[in-house]
Amino acid sequence: MGNTNKRWIKVVLAVLPAAGLVFGIVGCQQGRQVTVRQAEAARSRQFDYERVELDNGLNVITLEDFSCPIVAVQIWYHVGSKDEDPQRQGFAHMFEHMMFRGTDRLGPTDHFGFIRRIGGTSNGYTGFDRTVYLETVPADQVELALWLEAERMAFLKIDQEAFDVERKVVEEERRMGLNEPYGGIVEKLLEEIYEVHPYRWPPIGKIPHLRAAGVAELRDFWKRYYVPSNATLIIVGAIEHSKAQELAKEYFGWMPRYEEPERVTVVEPQPAQGKTVTFKEDNAPTPAVGVVYRTVSARHEDSVVLDIMANILGGGNSSRLYRDLVAERQIAVAVESFMWSLQQDGIFAAGAVLPPFGADLNKVLESVEEHVSKFRNEDVSAAELAKAKNQMLRQLVVKNLTIESKAKALGSAEVIVGDVSRINTELEDIRKVTAGDIRRAANKYLRSDRVLRGKIERNLLGMVTGKTKQEEAPITAEPEKQAPKPGRDGVVRPESYPQHAPFAKAKPKKLTPKYTSRRLDNGLKVMVVPNKEVPFVTARLGLLTGAWAEDKPGTAAMAMKMLVKGTENYTEAQLSDELGMYAIGLGGSGQMDTSTVNMNCLTEHTDRAMKLLGEVVLKPTFPEAEFEKLRNQVKTSLAISSAEPKYVVEKEFRHRLYAGHPYSRTAVGEVEDVNALAVEDLKRWWEKFVRPDKAVLIFAGDIEEDKAYALAETTFGNWKSLPSLKVKKLPKLAELGQTHIYLVDRPGSVQSRILVGHRGIVRKDDGYFVSRLVSSYFGWGFDSRLNETVRVEKGLTYSIWGSYIANRFAGEFKIGTFSKPDSTADAVRAVLEEVERLKSEQASEDELEHSRSYILGSFVRNRETPQQVADDLWLIESQHLDSDYLERLLDGIGKARIEDCKQLVNRTIQPGNLVVVVVGEAAELKEQLEKIAPVTVVSNNK
Repeated sequence: MGNTNKRWIKVVLAVLPAAGLVFGIVGCQQGRQVTVRQAEAARSRQFDYERVELDNGLNVITLEDFSCPIVAVQIWYHVGSKDEDPQRQGFAHMFEHMMFRGTDRLGPTDHFGFIRRIGGTSNGYTGFDRTVYLETVPADQVELALWLEAERMAFLKIDQEAFDVERKVVEEERRMGLNEPYGGIVEKLLEEIYEVHPYRWPPIGKIPHLRAAGVAELRDFWKRYYVPSNATLIIVGAIEHSKAQELAKEYFGWMPRYEEPERVTVVEPQPAQGKTVTFKEDNAPTPAVGVVYRTVSARHEDSVVLDIMANILGGGNSSRLYRDLVAERQIAVAVESFMWSLQQDGIFAAGAVLPPFGADLNKVLESVEEHVSKFRNEDVSAAELAKAKNQMLRQLVVKNLTIESKAKALGSAEVIVGDVSRINTELEDIRKVTAGDIRRAANKYLRSDRVLRGKIERNLLGMVTGKTKQEEAPITAEPEKQAPKPGRDGVVRPESYPQHAPFAKAKPKKLTPKYTSRRLDNGLKVMVVPNKEVPFVTARLGLLTGAWAEDKPGTAAMAMKMLVKGTENYTEAQLSDELGMYAIGLGGSGQMDTSTVNMNCLTEHTDRAMKLLGEVVLKPTFPEAEFEKLRNQVKTSLAISSAEPKYVVEKEFRHRLYAGHPYSRTAVGEVEDVNALAVEDLKRWWEKFVRPDKAVLIFAGDIEEDKAYALAETTFGNWKSLPSLKVKKLPKLAELGQTHIYLVDRPGSVQSRILVGHRGIVRKDDGYFVSRLVSSYFGWGFDSRLNETVRVEKGLTYSIWGSYIANRFAGEFKIGTFSKPDSTADAVRAVLEEVERLKSEQASEDELEHSRSYILGSFVRNRETPQQVADDLWLIESQHLDSDYLERLLDGIGKARIEDCKQLVNRTIQPGNLVVVVVGEAAELKEQLEKIAPVTVVSNNK
């Protein structure tokens, strides 16, 4: 399911609409005039929504957007973790799961299954103040989404069997969080921030509370909160207001009105004095410090003031904290600051991540607090204010690229902010903030006598001694012997209400991407995907060489990261300042197969952004001092990653599958690889492999084709092509032996990570199109074989997936999941049985047709934005595919037969030659796993 706030998130209160929006902010820095165009849209309703309320109290908000033939349906229930009984933490999140278990007319996998059948998506997520369910579907299938939401609002099936299964699933989700680095920090921090308000516990809940709960309690919770008068229905997309409102009334208007549930009225008092807390974590790979202040709710006008202040303090590489602590003094490797606005309260936080060794926590913490104090004593400069506003406004535009994000913005404004009309004042709210407002807010909210100072010391002892937090408890609730009829007493469906899911006849849409292409004289291929819906432009310079061609592991990834660290005309500080002032995104990324340099900006800054793109590509200097700073940052990141079970299991799996091949490692490499690099290694790789005849430049968004080609010529026309490129020959991969389990010992794990698979096919394989269908019915969806068996029926995991994965030089058939220690062997056994079943039991007609309809139906949805179309073009270019690849893909999937799936499986699936990697406590797991296959215990420290 969706994110349940296990980690801190930044909350954006409202998102501006996509159509034709540009801004008017003026600032000045060192004699530069910084201007952003004034837009007519800024003086009008930016979200042209309509809001009606049905007789039963259901709020209905609609927004027309015919840019793509899809519709987003979201239903926001005004209930979150703050509405729970303190002794039943996790009930709201529990319903995020229970609401998918069906009704008297729907089975436990039908909701996801029906949505997938039409090529849509469905999910849910829980927060402190709301629980949200969402579907994005083809426009002609909107009635199906509404019918499914109405079914579970009125007739949800809540019985002991469903609760027992989903409770196991939720427990695995909880363990997944606890098993990660810093897994208990959020919960501990909330308990320090709040003493009386129910924000003091996170939405994920607690295992003992759910084990003590009875089914009748769950049913009462549903009856109280999941009613029309406590919900807002959002319908956004290719549907007229009148039609959307008519359908809302048809599917929901017949439901009765119920009493409003009681609201939380407790007010958390401000702390009487500041305090410092050292948080003890069993798995803390590197130290961190931070300060937290209680501030204002999302409904308060000062929320946006604090957002801007957070941006100035820690928003990006030109922020105050980054420049001081990371770039200059180098006493931290990463910083962040944000304003987190909830419905009834808010938190302003700022902090820093320190290197694993030799860090002075007190010194860094003191520095962070000193920077906060400057806001109380000094006005921010005009340039800083203009830069922060530009960055915030750009973020709002970017978040409007999809109808799903627009629906989310409307729901947040209505339910969290409490006034949907505020969505149309967000632009002005940002523009009107002054330096005086920031200083006033800092003195009012960021007071030194109310600060919570937090320190996390580096500690891996818990992972060695097995002292990781445990939450197991017996199930104490009496099982319910007989469940009442699904639904609410006295509620009967009207005669006109559909008895069965209202599928519309599918209308396959083969969307042909609109783009043009040219090649410069130096061989650089330029492609343009124009789209004027949003005043936003992206440019991707794709390089056809990645980490596979490097001599020393990590070279390509480090070289790409170094691009913004200094050029012939810009120091790192100057470039960060320029990018920050104009809200331009620019950076490089080195992957295993390819490398890319990505740029994005508001339309009006395209010329400037392209100039900077050319600067970092054609004139990088790879300065030694910046290289050492970056090296320390990467090593710290790896220290954290290497403590994550997911990273550990992937590392071991790669090693067993690709020993001796570049694919046996990541593009970044390990700490020892990063330590072995030198600046000269980066320069040599860059000079050898970065060349126009092996590159593709793709523009997408609000740019005219002629303008794009002119910019490409101006920027890269003089880029010299090089002599013929010779690359090393990759080693031949060894044959895999019989199925073997590699058990990576991780003492103290409350959950085991599992990967199963063997090598597979590449994208150019004749069976690749068919592999998409096999992957779908085997392990992609909620109604896939893997999920139905391992999660839905047995409750052994929170998540499982299985798929063919195609890379440039080799592919994989791969399955991933996790489970608690005492059910790890059962989960592994279940996965292996499903692989055997895939080989022995061919696809049914339903499996094939549902998979086919999902892939074909989702094709348009997955190409909603010009950036998504650009992704397709880069895939075709980087994988050396034919230009008609997408058409052949759709045609191949449309024509595939059951026999084709059977032939592919017989040719490629080898149940007796699987690599099985399990990361967990060897002493607890080895004996049970040995009953399945031979086991080799591997040290986690190798």
